[in-house]
Amino acid sequence: MKRHILTAVLISGLVCSSLASCTLETYESTTPRSANWSVSTPANTPENNVQTPAPQQADNNSQQTQEQQSAAPAQTQAAAPVQQQAPAVQPPKADPPEVTASPAQKQAAVNDYSEYIPIAKNIMNSLDTLDSIAGGSNVSIDSSDTVQDNGCTYSKVLDYRFSSLNDVTNFVNTMICGDLIYRYSGLYSGEAPTFKEFNGSLYYLSETRGCGFGYQGDPTITSASGGSFTFNVQIASGGGVKTFTVNAVNDGGTWKACSFNYT
Repeated sequence: MKRHILTAVLISGLVCSSLASCTLETYESTTPRSANWSVSTPANTPENNVQTPAPQQADNNSQQTQEQQSAAPAQTQAAAPVQQQAPAVQPPKADPPEVTASPAQKQAAVNDYSEYIPIAKNIMNSLDTLDSIAGGSNVSIDSSDTVQDNGCTYSKVLDYRFSSLNDVTNFVNTMICGDLIYRYSGLYSGEAPTFKEFNGSLYYLSETRGCGFGYQGDPTITSASGGSFTFNVQIASGGGVKTFTVNAVNDGGTWKACSFNYT
């Protein structure tokens, strides 16, 4: 009996040993997912010598390379205008400083009527010619061919300027205008006109009646405005000298005397 009990104890021990051995082998063969502990890899293993940030650095290098490549055209475009830069435009020069004229210079500029001097001289000649004709001279005539009319002796006109009263009228109108037209209308109208037609021919009253102005020197322009101006000139009168003042206008493009007076 004791022998059987001892045998059973030994068998039980052997079974337990066998079971313990089988459990250890099975536990060691379990995968890490079924294990209850973590395995620490030694620090000097080849796996730990591999630096994990390398892929990130490679990615950064790749990104930098792409950025440099993408930036290169932009730099090229930015540099292009520098290579093709147009010549610099010089700023305009400043206007010269204005010079303010003194009162004397302004007055001289205002009274500069020199351009009217030749016109005034032409008007003086026209007036002198017209007044001489009105005074009984300065007309070519045939003194042998005369006509008596109301106590006046008229001689036939041989002057190329006049062949009819219409020619006389036109001649007067080309020289004067305004009030002077009435003053010299006696050349072709009135009871005893200077020119008169007889039997289709023009005759001239050649009796001397005093004529001409006897100018003493050149004219002086006293005022001018637009199409008119005024001038003075000295004339001989009765052994003395008077101031002859003439007002002139531009009549249809021709400068003419329109009035005058003596002072």
